[in-house]
Amino acid sequence: MNTNIHTPVTTSSKCLLVTEGYKIIFNLKSLETTKQYMDLIVKFQLDPNLAFVAVKSQPALISITDLKRLVTYFEEHIAQLQENPNRESYTFLTCDLGFQVQALSGEVRSPHEGEFSIRFMVNVGQNNAEASRTYVGGESVVTLENIQSFTSSLQEL
Repeated sequence: MNTNIHTPVTTSSKCLLVTEGYKIIFNLKSLETTKQYMDLIVKFQLDPNLAFVAVKSQPALISITDLKRLVTYFEEHIAQLQENPNRESYTFLTCDLGFQVQALSGEVRSPHEGEFSIRFMVNVGQNNAEASRTYVGGESVVTLENIQSFTSSLQEL
């Protein structure tokens, strides 16, 4: 019996984005074959005080580059809100269209104090191969503290 067999270890991480009306959970899992991509399932969960709605995205790969782009997207949006509180950023998409997010207008009072609206949509799949993707999500307000906590957890990966 060979006891020197190497068993690959996969690392799982959860990154949480909490808004006033819903939360987004990124379930990320490292791949043993590459360091440039991770497995991703995104969960959208409405605040239970509003209603019970919870959906998960289709499993997909996300590049580390896309995760870095997402962090930069939020950092740039916050910087631009300081100049123009009515600023709406472009819709952020990944290559596989697993989710989409758009940062909207808000207010930045200091580097760690403020809020803005955020629209987040999760790709829940297709009825068949010819059908278009179906997205479920919401729009709510997120504090700078919560967005910075989310981006910090992504950067730690």
